[in-house]
Amino acid sequence: MLGKLKFKALLGAGLVAAMLAGNLAEAAPQAIGGFFKQIRQQSFMDRDERGEHEVLYQRFAGLAVDKELRERFPKLSAAIEQRTSADWARMQKDSVGMKAEAVQFRRESPNYYHPFAQDMDVIMRRADDAVVSYLEMEYENGAGAHGMYGWQGVNLNTMTGEEIALSAVVKDMGRFTDIIIAQLKKEHPDASFFDMETQVRKYALQGKLNWTLDPRGVTVYFNPYAIAAYAEGLLQTTVLFQEQPQLFNEAYLETAEVYAQPFPHYYPLITSLKDNGRRDVLSVNQGEGKVTVTLNGRKTDFAAALTNLQPVLVHMQNKDNYLYIDGQTQEGGRQTLVLKVEKGKVRHVGTLPYTFMHTIAVSPAEQQYWRFMTNPDGFYIDKAAKPGSSSTTDICAVGSDGQLMKF
Repeated sequence: MLGKLKFKALLGAGLVAAMLAGNLAEAAPQAIGGFFKQIRQQSFMDRDERGEHEVLYQRFAGLAVDKELRERFPKLSAAIEQRTSADWARMQKDSVGMKAEAVQFRRESPNYYHPFAQDMDVIMRRADDAVVSYLEMEYENGAGAHGMYGWQGVNLNTMTGEEIALSAVVKDMGRFTDIIIAQLKKEHPDASFFDMETQVRKYALQGKLNWTLDPRGVTVYFNPYAIAAYAEGLLQTTVLFQEQPQLFNEAYLETAEVYAQPFPHYYPLITSLKDNGRRDVLSVNQGEGKVTVTLNGRKTDFAAALTNLQPVLVHMQNKDNYLYIDGQTQEGGRQTLVLKVEKGKVRHVGTLPYTFMHTIAVSPAEQQYWRFMTNPDGFYIDKAAKPGSSSTTDICAVGSDGQLMKF
């Protein structure tokens, strides 16, 4: 009970500090936590003259909020829950047609048959008391030559739950578009673009750019076939606030000093690690018995046989930066690497027997929840459990040395 009381006090500490500082509306944003995704998986089976077979594998991971966050920000919580419920209902509706198509595909092309797949996922980008921004991903694989996927940015006002328009963040959309085009050419010099400049300008004019509001800038995303061939994958580019401060509305230039930013390990994260306007590019990759972190083109390998990586950049008030990389071990459990990012290099701080995956081992299938660390000053994290066992939760913060502090 004492730990929970301390944690609730910690959640409100930023709010109190802002009030003591004077005008709450002018205070710098404070990071918030309490976001997670619940993972639902199911397989649909059928039977024909060749026997029983799988027709559709379905996985859904929608964004959800915990009790503390719902109490603090009811309008935001309602908006997120409504969106997640609508996505789940749409997925269930779409699955009816996909199952029928899979059965037909098996009859017509038995030599090429494979189960269809449908996957929805979500990852946070920013969470503070001004803005909540996250990415939704959808993937479908049917009878075509390859599956199709896409990412969609969602940007919400934390107090009202209303969607934020890019035009409210960017003052000069023409100049912003020019920068996006120039950066795409520079960052993806070998990409098979088709009529990229025209397409980007069309999306901008129609208000259809796909974007997220990050802790240190705005990232724009282009899904397969939007401006380039499918093989190029998702293309993205980031404009940092401190690179182009005159381009952005002043209300969005004030950002949280302390934050944690999850990001997919298979896409680079562009930020300013020292908040000095310098662009830093960070990526995390898994390999044979190792985890590789690349910082501004310099690679560092760490001996760790981890897969299914879930990295989080942790930015502290003194501008120290840490990477928390949650990964699955060869035995099926999980652990978290803690790395410090400093002076152009990355070094190992420790390996924690903790994970952000919360598991409830129940029959017939275990339930899984993935907690997003967005506020390093207070979050829930689980002691890693053996496969088939339920995990237990601790309340922690990131200490000055990058290690966990338990409450």
